[in-house]
Amino acid sequence: MSMTSKGSWNRVGLGPKTRPRPRPRIRPRRLLGVALSVFLFLWLVLPYDNTVRLAFRFNWKELKASWVSRPSERWVYAHPEFPIDVGSDVVVIVKTGYGTRERVPAWLDALSRGNEFRDIIVIADSEGHIDFADQFHDKGLHVHDAVGHSLQLHLRAYKDHPRVKKYHKLAEALSKGDEALALDHCRSFGWELDAMKFISGLEMTYQKYPDKSWYLLVDDDTFVVQPSLKPLLEHLDPTQPHYLGNAVGDFRIRFAHGGSAVILSQAAMRTLIQNQRALASIYVDSLDETWGDRLLAKALLHLGIYLDETYSHLFNGEPPLLSKIRADRLCSPVLSFHKLPSPAAMREVGENFRNVSKPLMWNDLWETHGYTPPWRQTDGAFHDDWDHVGALDESTLTIDKIKTAETCKKNCDRRSARVWPGCGIPRRVCATSALG
Repeated sequence: MSMTSKGSWNRVGLGPKTRPRPRPRIRPRRLLGVALSVFLFLWLVLPYDNTVRLAFRFNWKELKASWVSRPSERWVYAHPEFPIDVGSDVVVIVKTGYGTRERVPAWLDALSRGNEFRDIIVIADSEGHIDFADQFHDKGLHVHDAVGHSLQLHLRAYKDHPRVKKYHKLAEALSKGDEALALDHCRSFGWELDAMKFISGLEMTYQKYPDKSWYLLVDDDTFVVQPSLKPLLEHLDPTQPHYLGNAVGDFRIRFAHGGSAVILSQAAMRTLIQNQRALASIYVDSLDETWGDRLLAKALLHLGIYLDETYSHLFNGEPPLLSKIRADRLCSPVLSFHKLPSPAAMREVGENFRNVSKPLMWNDLWETHGYTPPWRQTDGAFHDDWDHVGALDESTLTIDKIKTAETCKKNCDRRSARVWPGCGIPRRVCATSALG
């Protein structure tokens, strides 16, 4: 049977016989280009605090950290790139409250003999005065009412807000001289007023000291190691927007833990305070925010200033004897200690670190307190009932029914714990670092 010719195929009305077109092939390079273009477009148009943008940024940093080891900290002893005079270039904002006002004199007493902090602003939820004298201060320190500042200048329209009413309750008790009632109010809702001090306290400080290179915000139970602070600041350019501290929070908002100390550069402060439109909405948010340090991060995020976590391990949210000394920070400076709630505890830490004249490393903490570092201890029994782990949390592992310190040490060695073990023999408990 002969093949049907092209002409006969056309004659039966079926038209010319054609081959089907091959499907266009999308090259991987073109796909990659489209994906990058979409990503760059979204990166440019999405707000700085957009969840998608924050999630990508957080996961990228986590991935990068798993690939790259921690940068060298040779800068600690290197020639300063941006030399500063702490007395003239740094202002300290001490955050307190009427209920904890007795901590501030202890904070001032704890300053070392080589103290360089000259300009200190004390902010609280009421006005007051602190009798104090040193080489820089002979008339004491005024306590500024940061909450009243925010209500008077930014929140006049919110006089019926529950938090504003609570502030007026405290103010009324103080005006009547009823200290017992005032202290009761502080215990009841002082933490709510605390969230309103951060932004207003920074604004008050910037209004008085607009040309400082660095702004250091601390709680009244936070001790700052000045010899560790100076080399960090001299390593960074204050004309760039730096926001530093102990990183906490999830990917949606990473913020510097207020108790561990917060540092802002001159550029960051100028960007924050001079943007009155953004500042106005943040003041309103302070009426309902739980944590003022998170509110500060939120304000900075709106302006494209993210927390720099490169130096988070220098900031410490624990007291010295409960500080966790991990392998990733053993040879790094420690800049702060927190949770020193009593005046006696603050003064004791000040006395222990009074003669420190160079950057204090994490591995110096044992000897600073008169203890033998674990790596120099040769007798296993010497570890009985010693604690080298600190407060037990998600970063620690507790093993029950341990009879001897030697058994605890073997468990620690087997798990390659990054901190030295503690063993409470009377309770038969061994606590080690869960980070292997």
